Amino acid sequence: MKDNKTEEIKTLIAGRLKQIKGDISYNEISGKCHTTAARISDVANNNIDCQLTTLIDIAIGLRIHPKDLFNIDFDFKKFYQDLDGK
Repeated sequence: MKDNKTEEIKTLIAGRLKQIKGDISYNEISGKCHTTAARISDVANNNIDCQLTTLIDIAIGLRIHPKDLFNIDFDFKKFYQDLDGK
């Protein structure tokens, strides 16, 4: 693979989580799901690679659709074209 943008994408998702979270505390979010406040903070600060179930749990705690966490400003079409040399 010529270029791996995984870290950039993870950073954008972490930023998206912080944007959606706003002033809601990690404790409040964790009280509405099965993920600890510390784990949510780690995801929001891009300190860990998390499982899909963790992201789903965070979405539940935020009362949003999980896809909203992935609504980031990243040009996947261009990225794939670059990878494929097109």
